[in-house]
Amino acid sequence: MPAPNIQQQHQQIPLKIVGGNNFGRYPKISVEQTFNMIVSDDALVPYAGYKSVLTQSPIQKGRGLYASSRGNLMVAVWESSVYRIDEAAGVFTATLIGLLQTSQGDVYMAENNNAQIAITDGVNIYGYQWNNPPALLSSNGGGITIPALLVNPGYISFQNGRFVVVNTSSKQWYLSAANNVTSFPDTAPFTGSLESKPDTAQAALPTPGGGNTLVLFGHTVMEQWQDIGAALFPYKRSSTTSVDFGTINASSIAALDNYIVWLAANESSGVSLMVYSGSNSQRISSDGLDFKLATLSNPENCSAFLFRQDGHIIYQFTFIDDNLSYIYDITTKQFFSVTDENMNYHPAKNVVFFQNKYYFVSINGGNLYEFSSAITDIEYSDGVKHVIPQIRITPPIRLPDQSMFIIKSLGFTVENGQQAEPITPPDTSAAIDLSISRNGGESFGTTVRVDMNPKGKYISRLIYQRLGQANDATFQIRFIGYQRFVAFDGIVEIYQ
Repeated sequence: MPAPNIQQQHQQIPLKIVGGNNFGRYPKISVEQTFNMIVSDDALVPYAGYKSVLTQSPIQKGRGLYASSRGNLMVAVWESSVYRIDEAAGVFTATLIGLLQTSQGDVYMAENNNAQIAITDGVNIYGYQWNNPPALLSSNGGGITIPALLVNPGYISFQNGRFVVVNTSSKQWYLSAANNVTSFPDTAPFTGSLESKPDTAQAALPTPGGGNTLVLFGHTVMEQWQDIGAALFPYKRSSTTSVDFGTINASSIAALDNYIVWLAANESSGVSLMVYSGSNSQRISSDGLDFKLATLSNPENCSAFLFRQDGHIIYQFTFIDDNLSYIYDITTKQFFSVTDENMNYHPAKNVVFFQNKYYFVSINGGNLYEFSSAITDIEYSDGVKHVIPQIRITPPIRLPDQSMFIIKSLGFTVENGQQAEPITPPDTSAAIDLSISRNGGESFGTTVRVDMNPKGKYISRLIYQRLGQANDATFQIRFIGYQRFVAFDGIVEIYQ
């Protein structure tokens, strides 16, 4: 009897290490997911880490943060307290400038050309004159005049010399007097309406890169308006363009460069993610993500922001009640999952750019955090560093004839020999853990660990041998350590 042809039975199958979230509706389809890493230059690299730089109100939750480049300051809201934050020689100081009537819920901020920052909390409009700091002004009898019907001021922005604010319980939106936070006149030239659907106004903001254009969101529609300078009312609605999707929550709306991204819905469609650029809009969430969004218990309790990490424009969105955070990288058009050190939602409420660095306030407490890809761990105000969970779950490997195969080896290239630090016991060194699901992504088996090389030993090949038998194999790779990890696609060798 002739010997079997071993060469014909041997296969090398590409292993997709570099990738984002492409999970299917059900685990059997795929559980492909990436946690706290993104794709850059055809490699898997860390997402931004963070560290505390200021502790002001440790038990108060962050509601909003604004950075003024003209005033060289930040304004932060922790529960009902509003603070001015200044920085000198890397040291941050916070000064209480007033109190809001509310202590929870979303807040929005904008600035005019008269050194005035406006704040809304759904109940009042507040004003802060940063170049001549008095007490915080308020529409609740504190120096700001607003129309009687403006009872629920929500999202606020600034365009062409005027603040623009919506009343979230009606179709109306309002303009301030020119560069004056203290006056929102109750006359026709300062009052607009959502027109194309029976809906309530949720947000109005300038179109990024759109000159005098503005977009107005309801719950089920988005309208495009243009400031034409008319006397009766300066804005005119586009009669040919609208988007048949509104927003589930104005705090999900974020704008940067030429993009507006938001969590969308209408009267006939569930929650999905949409992006608007120029005059074009498109749904960008995948089938698997849309299915996941449809299962959320309270998607309306969400927040989001856009920022730029090393040239990548990233939209981060969090569902607080459902304990989930995702990012969408507009540059690579991929989704990823992000978490804290305990695999709970990411704590960033919103991110601002100040003094050439990014900062955020936390959903969970009263710290100010620096946010950067140069930070490869998590550090709170107690100075204790935590390892960021960095995980890659690959797409499944299956043969067309569903036959069993033996996994001879799994290997991929990874950066080695960089700035390794000891890990808090029981882990004593940086390492990469591998576990395999052989049941369609329902569960993963025993972990196999390979320690990373010590500093200065740059050999970059990582290989696991003799991984057993399967006919449906999904690999979970955990990168464990304080240092950065850089990984590339690999190969799985199998025998039939």
